[in-house]
Amino acid sequence: GGALISLLRREKRRMRTVTADPRRAPFTPLQYLTAHLDSAHTGAGPVGHGYTKDNLDQATLDYTFPMGENVTGVSLDTTDHGGHFTGSVGTGQLRWLERILKEHRDGYVVLFTHHNSWTMGNKRPDPARPGEARHDGNEVVALLREHRSAVAWINGHSHRNVVLPHGSFWEISTASHIDFPQLARVVEIADNKDGTLSLFTTLIESAAPRETDFTDLSQSGLASLYRELALNAPGSRQDLAGLKDARNTELLLRR
Repeated sequence: GGALISLLRREKRRMRTVTADPRRAPFTPLQYLTAHLDSAHTGAGPVGHGYTKDNLDQATLDYTFPMGENVTGVSLDTTDHGGHFTGSVGTGQLRWLERILKEHRDGYVVLFTHHNSWTMGNKRPDPARPGEARHDGNEVVALLREHRSAVAWINGHSHRNVVLPHGSFWEISTASHIDFPQLARVVEIADNKDGTLSLFTTLIESAAPRETDFTDLSQSGLASLYRELALNAPGSRQDLAGLKDARNTELLLRR
């Protein structure tokens, strides 16, 4: 906060006014869901991209999707709808996740959230559900550990590669596409046919050249410029790639 305020004051003379544009107005959760389910804007991929009419009717942002043979992905909304950057989940969400884990007891479940377990300590009520209790990351970990179907929890928020063992499942937190070194991660699940599963977590990055050509406005040229901006951004960090054992890994589970 203080560093950002100092930067803004120091660079005040170089600032310019950005023309107001109503198309940049923020979406409400309801508008966000409605846009996904608008048949005029389906685009590539499944209608709703995971969201269904039930989400719209119940004003929820949680959904499931098939990831492969006997593997179900679960997207859980951990954001604070009151506006704070840390997260949590409501009682209704936690019970919904529990039902999904039970329904897929004979298969495998991979949980996806924005926040990781250690940034879910904000239990402030959801303004839309002021009477509902909120639950932190430790409670999500405890629930996942109760169900053999849970094999991985994949998340982000901290913009840093971290891998944590939780006994019966792995928590895999992945770096950001906006911060240097702009890594993404491919997660693959393999049945070793010996009573174990392997989770392979492979990092990938942009193939754009590292040297920026300011006259190159092609897709790869703009990607190069973006890489340079990320590296030189105020406050940029050099440790977000994480430790070696949190990058390209094979994570084992007994099953």
